[in-house]
Amino acid sequence: MISGQNGAGKTSILEALSVAALTKSFTEAADNTLVQTGAENFSLDAQFLSDLGVGLRSKVEYHLGPPARKSIHVNNDKLRRASDLIGRIPIVALTPDDKVITGGSPEERRRFLSLVLSQSSRLYLEDEIEFRKALRHRNSLLGNLREQGTSIARASALLAPWTEVVIERSARIMSRRATFIKEFSPFLLESYELVSGASESPPLRYAPMGFEHDAESAHQLRAFLEEEHNRREQEELKRGMTLIGAHRDELVILIAPEREAKRFASQGQHKSLLVAMKLAEFSYLRDATNETPILLLDDVFSELDAARSHRLLQLIASGRFGQTFISSTTRENFDEMIDFSSNQHRLFVVASGKIETR
Repeated sequence: MISGQNGAGKTSILEALSVAALTKSFTEAADNTLVQTGAENFSLDAQFLSDLGVGLRSKVEYHLGPPARKSIHVNNDKLRRASDLIGRIPIVALTPDDKVITGGSPEERRRFLSLVLSQSSRLYLEDEIEFRKALRHRNSLLGNLREQGTSIARASALLAPWTEVVIERSARIMSRRATFIKEFSPFLLESYELVSGASESPPLRYAPMGFEHDAESAHQLRAFLEEEHNRREQEELKRGMTLIGAHRDELVILIAPEREAKRFASQGQHKSLLVAMKLAEFSYLRDATNETPILLLDDVFSELDAARSHRLLQLIASGRFGQTFISSTTRENFDEMIDFSSNQHRLFVVASGKIETR
C-alpha cells in the first residue's frame, strides 16, 4: 500500500509502473504531462519477475525536445516500436476516472476492449495499429477531397487502398472483440458476485455497427462492411470522415435484459460493475497470457462504500489477485484487514517527494 496526502505523488508511482509495462500512463495522460515541472525529461528503470522466474528489465526515457523523443529498452535492447513491449508485463489499473467504462461514451468501452485484447493478443494489437494508421490517412484524405469538391468516382479510386485496409482490419478486430465478449463474460459474472454479493448477472452485448448476425465470423463482417461502405460512400465524402469500421462499435453493458447500465444502473451498481470489470480483466489476462498481471488500485476505496471496500480488501488480502499496489490518502480502513508487519504486505508513505517504508 502507498499512503500519502493528496498531491504527494502516490499516483506518480503507479504511473511509473504503467509506463514501464505499457509505455504510457493508465490515466491516458500525454507523455509530456508526466515530466516534472521545471524538468526536461523523465527516466524510469524497472525490473520485473515472471511467474516462471524469468527477469525482465524495462527502461523508458522521454525528453521534451523539441523534438520530443522517447526510447524504450528491454533487457538493454532498444525496442524499435513501443508496441513491442505491450503484453510482456500484463497490468490492470483501476481509478475513479474509470467510471466512464460503465457510464460514459462508446469510445471509453472500445478503449477498454482494445487495452485488454492488445495485452493478450499480438495479432490483435497489430490489427489495431494498422487499422488506426489507415483510418487516420483515410480521414485526412476524405477531408481534402471534400474541400476540393472531388467527384465520387475519383474519390473512391483515391480512397481505395485505405478503404481496403480499414475494412480488412476492422473485420478481424470486430470478430475478435465478439469472441472476447463470450470469453470474458464468465469472468465478469464471477467477479460481480464477489464484489457486490448480489446474485445479479450483468450481461454484455457486442454491437458492431448494428450487425445482428454471427458477429464472430470475420468473413461475414467483411461482407457487411463492404455493403455499408457502398451504401455510405457518398455520405462519407460529404461529411469528410470514415463512417464504417471498428471505431463505430459499441460494447453494451446491461444490468438486466434490455436495461443498459449507463441508463438504468444505480450509483452502487455502477461501482460494483466497474470493480467487477477490472477484476474480470485481471482473471482474463492471467488465463490468456499464462502470467499473473500486476493490479493497480489508485485511490478507489474513497469511492466505495464500506461493504464494497470490505469485500475488495478481503480479495486483495487473500492473495487471489497477485501483486497489488494500492494508493490511498488514509490507511485506517486497511489496518483491520491487512497486516503490514508481515512479509506479504508492505506499507509505503509518500511525503515531501520521498518514499518511506513503514
